[in-house]
Amino acid sequence: MSAIDISRFFANADGHAISHAFPSRRAVMPWRDREPVAQHDIPATWSRLISHPGAPRKRLAYIHVPFCANHCLFCAFYRNAHSPANAQVYADHIVTEIEREADEPGIRHHPIEAVYLGGGTPSALSTWDLTHILDTVRRRLPLAPDCEITLEGRIIHFDDDKIDACIAAGVNRISVGVQTFDTEVRRRQGRRASKDDAIRFLSGIRDRNRVALVIDLLYGLPGQTPEVWREDLRIAADLAPDGVDLYGLNLIPGTPLHRAVAAGKLSATTLQHLGAMYETGVAFLGDIGWRQISNSHWARTARERNRYNLCIKQGADCLAYGSGAGGSIGNHSYTVAGELQHYEAGIAAGCKPLDGMSISDDLAAARHYVTAGFEVGQLDLDGLPLPHVSDPKALFAPLLDQWQHAGVVSLNGDIAQLTTAGRFWYGNLIAAFNDIITATAPSRISRCDIAPPLPYHKAKAGRMS
Repeated sequence: MSAIDISRFFANADGHAISHAFPSRRAVMPWRDREPVAQHDIPATWSRLISHPGAPRKRLAYIHVPFCANHCLFCAFYRNAHSPANAQVYADHIVTEIEREADEPGIRHHPIEAVYLGGGTPSALSTWDLTHILDTVRRRLPLAPDCEITLEGRIIHFDDDKIDACIAAGVNRISVGVQTFDTEVRRRQGRRASKDDAIRFLSGIRDRNRVALVIDLLYGLPGQTPEVWREDLRIAADLAPDGVDLYGLNLIPGTPLHRAVAAGKLSATTLQHLGAMYETGVAFLGDIGWRQISNSHWARTARERNRYNLCIKQGADCLAYGSGAGGSIGNHSYTVAGELQHYEAGIAAGCKPLDGMSISDDLAAARHYVTAGFEVGQLDLDGLPLPHVSDPKALFAPLLDQWQHAGVVSLNGDIAQLTTAGRFWYGNLIAAFNDIITATAPSRISRCDIAPPLPYHKAKAGRMS
């Protein structure tokens, strides 16, 4: 451990922390530090995973809908154009996938605390297709009595009848990706609805008073000036949803927005402006009494729990269904085929069409602990599960002292509390801890929570955001 040079993780202490703490923002990559399972071993490994109950763990389910009406410029998740015929076939395959594995011990023995229908655009599915999937989820999966069931949606294709039918089918949380209310900025990114359309739509869900309504806002979009951003925040607050997400724009290579910026057609927002916009959002929501429950999420009411997102950061199991979905069982992570034809052919053939699988090392618990702690703004070093390190607090103390000097954390005994700047740069803090944790011990793959190998039989079919 003496060879670890922690100084390379130090923050810049010479400027305003939220603007200059680090040269760039690091993403939290869930697939880091995992060993891939050989492709020819994946079917048998999947069969073992779902055939054995495993140790009790928090359990979630994710259902991916890879269709959109159009490709918004900033989005990296677009895969397939929506058509009613293709969507109906796809929904039937999702139902088959859930039904086929629902009775397996590895699926039915653990209650599911949250279900998330994401995409893509789940609300692009027809009312019949959505309710068919939701009815199957409620009938066949072991949902906890207070299970959070979230449906992601856009204004387009999401009419009153569909909203009411989804609520009747069990949805108790609707997350709407508004991104911005400014009509000009919206349409420049491929959003068809105007500001007034968005306000009417959200007001209708709110006035039903039957589900938790969450509004996603994106800051850093081209043309989204500080004045536009403050107006976005004001409108969101006036609508009085149950929760709001504030996400900073990431210019992801391959997206239309990235290409437009590279070609000089649009200007990218600087890190300094992103930090200032985040700081504005934190101050605004704090001033009106909203409760910050993670780095990017605020709740106005107790109805908003944000359970799925918080549990994912804690390392909960996640059953994955649908093309492009990612999930995990125990120390194994897996991805369902991202190519739609591959996925549908696999389901039709009676198997789970997996593109890949990996297995975590023995340090996964420590990584999840750090990620979950920093996600909610504080890390208690006293509970850091690093049994092979004699004094974990001493290992990280010099780094935390420097971060406190730089203004990204404040220290209170064993607890490192993130400042507003630290919350903005939280990915960098997690990445630093992860790199140091990885350097403390060799990776040792643990398979103790998996049953002994069984003869392979046809894999019974059964993302992370």
